[in-house]
Amino acid sequence: MSSNRDPEELLTPTEAGHVLGLSPDTVRVLCDKGRLPALRTMSGRRLVRRRDVERLAEERRRGAPSAGQSSET
Repeated sequence: MSSNRDPEELLTPTEAGHVLGLSPDTVRVLCDKGRLPALRTMSGRRLVRRRDVERLAEERRRGAPSAGQSSET
């Protein structure tokens, strides 16, 4: 995580995907499932806070199953 970035900065699914190493569609699915909180603009665009993306990225680094992985086998 970079300390010089504003944690309240809003990212598009594409930008969040770059941080997470996921596709924008996967980021949208994570939002739909409630695993990544998202805001909607008046036009319906989805945006996510950098701090939430970085939290999810840290969980993925630790191997937590909440970042697009299923805990079911």
